[in-house]
Amino acid sequence: MYTIDATAAREAENFSSYLAETGKYKGKFIRAEKLVSANKGTHGVGFTFESDSKQTTRFDIWTMSAQGEHLMGFKTINAIMACMKVKGVTVAKAEVDRFDYTTKQSYKEQAEVFPELVNRPIGLVLQKTEYEKMREGRKTGETGWRLELTAPFEAATEFTAAEIMDRATQPKKLASIMSSIADRPLKNRPVAQASHSSNDYSEPPAGHPANGGFNSPDDDIPY
Repeated sequence: MYTIDATAAREAENFSSYLAETGKYKGKFIRAEKLVSANKGTHGVGFTFESDSKQTTRFDIWTMSAQGEHLMGFKTINAIMACMKVKGVTVAKAEVDRFDYTTKQSYKEQAEVFPELVNRPIGLVLQKTEYEKMREGRKTGETGWRLELTAPFEAATEFTAAEIMDRATQPKKLASIMSSIADRPLKNRPVAQASHSSNDYSEPPAGHPANGGFNSPDDDIPY
């Protein structure tokens, strides 16, 4: 009934419920939450991605300023929609998972979400990126690692968004991306500071870049 699989035997000891390594993953979003920054009113989407192996990671994509100006993340969201063959999204109310860091307990809370982006197959290239930690809006001088979205792709075909829009017949860009991607450490090491100036404060990053972002009229959409 079973034959020994050496790889599976090794991985049984190393399995984590969280994604942590640079790589190509297929799965689905189990959360796509509407975000509005309390600071500057920046709009975005908070994602929780679950891989086919049931490991998860979270990241935010910031799409638009309070004044309606498109940020880089706007292209990222459009690329994700293309890879899902989704033409538009709507806002609805649903429960999302939260975590209370004081009690160390998970709980559910009502939030505004984008249901069209949830539970559809999607592929993601995720890059392990070092970042400077913040506390109460200020840098602490410490660093950590997180996964950031480099490029989405269609899970079934491995076409990128640009290839889908261009009606490509063979998926080629993903292999090129994977051949060059690597962990991304900070270029400048932070120094722990005894005091902080007002310049230490920063808004969340204005979206994560994704290859193949687009903003096209309906006549150019091949699905």
